[in-house]
This record gives sequence, C-alpha cells and structure tokens, in this order.
Amino acid sequence: MPKANHKQTLLDAGLAAFHRRGYHATGVQEIVSSAGVPKGSFYSHFESKDALGLAALARYWEDRAGARTLLHDATLPGLERLDRHLAALGYSEDGCLIGNFTAELAQVDAFRADLSSLWRQWTDALSECLADGQRDGSVRTDVPVTDLARTVLALWEGAVLSAKVERGLEPLNMARRTLRQLLAS
Repeated sequence: MPKANHKQTLLDAGLAAFHRRGYHATGVQEIVSSAGVPKGSFYSHFESKDALGLAALARYWEDRAGARTLLHDATLPGLERLDRHLAALGYSEDGCLIGNFTAELAQVDAFRADLSSLWRQWTDALSECLADGQRDGSVRTDVPVTDLARTVLALWEGAVLSAKVERGLEPLNMARRTLRQLLAS
C-alpha cells in the first residue's frame, strides 16, 4: 500500500521543480530524488508525469484561492478589490505556473482542458469583480466586463513574465498602476 505522505512529498517536489525549471525540463528522477522517495513510489501515486503535472497545476490554483477571495470582498469598491487581488498574487522569480504551463503546454491535449478551465475561472472571477466595480462607479462602463477581465489577465501575465526576466517587482507595480488608470471610471 502506498504511503500517503509520499504522495504529498512528490506533489510538493513536482510543483517546485515544474515552477522553477518548467515541465519539459523536469524529469521524474529529479522529482523523486528531490522528494527523497524511491522511483517506484512515484508510480504508486501518479500514473505518469502528466498526472503529477496536472495535480501540481490544481494545487497551485488552490494555493492562490485566498488571493481570489479578495475579488469578492463586497465591503470594498471593485477596482480596489482587483488591485488587492493582484497585490496578493505577489512576486515569484519563477513567474506564474499557470502562465508558464500555458506557454509550454497549451498544445498538449493532456493539459489544454485544465488550463482552459483555470483561465475561464479566473476570467469569470475578475469579470464579477469588475461588474461590481461598474455598479459601484469605480470601474469604467464603456467596455464589457469580460473584455476588461481578459485585458487584465493579459496585462498581468505579461508583467509577470517581465518580472521573471528583470528579477524584480517593478513590472508588477507598473501593471497595477496602469490597470488602475485604464479601468477607473
């Protein structure tokens, strides 16, 4: 019977390696070595590297649920909720795993549906926040909220890529400033 803690250890090691080095540059041997478990344990918990990659992507999304919760804080204007959400996502020199996997794996059938679902969920959450912002007067009303939400994601993920290259927060801070200006009513 597989040890439950090995599954968690493998998931942790896989997530860290995929985020740091990328999916294709990370091998199963690297993951099991980092996790300190026998290679056979990997296949007791995950049928393939793809299965671990999908589990790591789901975990990454779950780990950012707190940042998405800020989008629903009805005590604040929509534009401020959006800004707090982006601030809570923070900076990682490894970028955003969702963006990284999208760039690397969008053409891989095993990942496309999950990535598409995450982008759709994120867009929907942003759209709801921006619609609230339109109702409370903090967000411009001349552009449909779905268009605004997709623009927010495109600008944000571009800033995340720039922050990876520059190894610093300035691209993210610039993106937040620019979005406040572009979205304000």
